[in-house]
Amino acid sequence: MTHAMDGRVLVLNDAWMPVNVVSLDDAMTMVLNQNDRKTKHGKKRKSGPRARFVDPDTNATYNFESWVETWDQAIKASKEEVPYKVLNSKLFSFRVPEVIVLVTGYTGLGDGSTKPYKGPPKFSRRNVYIRDKYTCQYCGRKDPEEGLNLEHVYPKSKGGDMTWKNIVLSCVPCNDMKRNRTPEEAGMTLIRKPYVPRPEELKQPFGHRLKRKLGKDVPTSWEQFLGKMYWNVELSDD
Repeated sequence: MTHAMDGRVLVLNDAWMPVNVVSLDDAMTMVLNQNDRKTKHGKKRKSGPRARFVDPDTNATYNFESWVETWDQAIKASKEEVPYKVLNSKLFSFRVPEVIVLVTGYTGLGDGSTKPYKGPPKFSRRNVYIRDKYTCQYCGRKDPEEGLNLEHVYPKSKGGDMTWKNIVLSCVPCNDMKRNRTPEEAGMTLIRKPYVPRPEELKQPFGHRLKRKLGKDVPTSWEQFLGKMYWNVELSDD
């Protein structure tokens, strides 16, 4: 039986982009509760649910009643153990939702982007990885099995600083090959010289950050929504 991230649910905005992860209880509340909209006279009126459940196999969306009806019938008709978590009650059973999508016009969760940077970007391991796109700057391998290191272009032993313009990502084989030498001395060429990135280059959409954080623990039902953002996001060059 596949897991549902221990009751965690992926939230998509109305453009079907991932913006948050909430508890199962919160997801149920968002689907069951109605939006409050003001009329031209200033009065509030209910205008439909804040979110709908998403069937990860078909991407069809459902309100609470149609979701229960669909999965209750499917579960009862199944003669084998179903490959997903199920919530059971005395009256019905239904699949534990793993993805919900916000209805048009509801923007309460924002766009999921990181907060704007103030001043020069912070020189950190995370930001170097983002600038160099998780890629060895000598051989071009992306996320090699051997791992990536922060490598001094001009060796530390020769006075090389730990700065934006002297640090790049390097895979272990390239790091071993270069040793305590400059790229010229080692006969190696940088794909791109290290530089101080612009703050906007270090912003990553929510889906991209979540994919990195979860790694292999991403539920199958989330992959199609996180994967597109993860692989397609490109950081502009200086």
